[in-house]
Amino acid sequence: MSAIVIFLRAASLLTFVGPMLLMGVSRRTAGLRARAGEGGGHRAPLAANLAAFGVFFPSLVIFSGSSLASLALPLALSGCLLAVAGTALVLRSRAELGPSWSLVPKADRSTGLVITGPYRLVRHPIYLGLALLAVGQALAFASWPAFFIVVFGIVPTFARRALAEDELLARTFGERFEIYRRRTRMIIPLLF
Repeated sequence: MSAIVIFLRAASLLTFVGPMLLMGVSRRTAGLRARAGEGGGHRAPLAANLAAFGVFFPSLVIFSGSSLASLALPLALSGCLLAVAGTALVLRSRAELGPSWSLVPKADRSTGLVITGPYRLVRHPIYLGLALLAVGQALAFASWPAFFIVVFGIVPTFARRALAEDELLARTFGERFEIYRRRTRMIIPLLF
C-alpha cells in the first residue's frame, strides 16, 4: 500500500509540471511581453507568490505524513485527484487566454478582455486551479504545514495578484470590465 501512496504523491507533484512547462514555453516563444512599464508590471505580488511556493514545496517533503498511516491512501488518492482537477483548470484557462496570457499582469486592447470558458464563472481561474493543485498536493502528502502555507501564504498572494490584475483590467477596459466584474467572482465561484 505504501508504494501506491508514493506513486500518488509523485503523480500529484507531476501535475504541477504541465502548467509550469506550458507557461515557460509560452514565455520563451512569445517573449516576456509584460516588461516593467508595459501594462503595469506589478511584480511584487508575483515575487510574493513565488516565495510562498518556494516554502511550500520543501514543506511537502519535510513534513509529509507516513505513507503507511491508515489515512495515507485516501488522502493520497483524493489529493492526487484534486491536483489533477486543478491542473486541468489551469491548462483550460491558459488555453482560453491565448495571447492575452502573461506571467506578470498585462492588459492590451488588441488581445481583448477574455470572458469565455472558465472566465465566465470567475475572473482568475488559473489562480483557482493552482490553489486546488497545491491543496491537492498538501493532502496527497498528508502535510498539514504545507496545507497551512497554501491557506495563509499561497492563496493570499493569489488574491493580491488578482486585485492588481483587476485594477489593470479596469483601467484598460473601463465599463466593459466593470460589467464583467459585477457578474463574476474573483477566484472562487459563488463566494469570492
